[in-house]
Amino acid sequence: MDTDLLYAPYIDEKYKEFSSSLSLTDKLERKGIRIPVLRSLAKTVSSEDITIKYHEDVILKGLSLGRENIPIEEKLEKLTVLLPYLTSWDQTDIIQSGFKPKKNDKEILYSYFRSLLNSKDVYTKRLGIIWLMSNRKYYDKEQTLLAIINADDEKEYYISMAVAWAFSFFVIDDPTFISWQDKLQNTTRKRALQKLRDSKRFSFSLQQ
Repeated sequence: MDTDLLYAPYIDEKYKEFSSSLSLTDKLERKGIRIPVLRSLAKTVSSEDITIKYHEDVILKGLSLGRENIPIEEKLEKLTVLLPYLTSWDQTDIIQSGFKPKKNDKEILYSYFRSLLNSKDVYTKRLGIIWLMSNRKYYDKEQTLLAIINADDEKEYYISMAVAWAFSFFVIDDPTFISWQDKLQNTTRKRALQKLRDSKRFSFSLQQ
């Protein structure tokens, strides 16, 4: 598929400039396609037909794959092939949204995305963290949060920020988790507490 033709009516140069400024780790050229457009396009194309040439191709392929009516094992095999193309936080955070747990695949998905926490690749690991955070209501929260905390690496900005973000969400869900802040690495703990301070959904006093 020629995504140049697919994207042509939707290119937004201002958005391209803005989105590029938010991620300095891109390995592929951005076309400047807004996320709602990519979500809409994902409904019209097969992941198999997308050849990766642009930053948006990675996202489009992931979103399309998430929608496909194929066995979950096959879907995750195809996602694994896509992992090496992940080179930015927005790719991971958007793609993960396409893999919502259903009754028959909840445990398979949990096992798969939790396994990504063992990856040495920053964006593969971030994908696992953000998916677990986003789908925390389906799983044991203590077990899930502990797995996320154990995946922390404060030297890797996009990992540390993902763990901080996840921690803040778990605490907002259940304020007793604030006592787990000492399990976080120091830099990540500071980031998590700042996120809680910034949140309008959390009003408890925070230990410094």
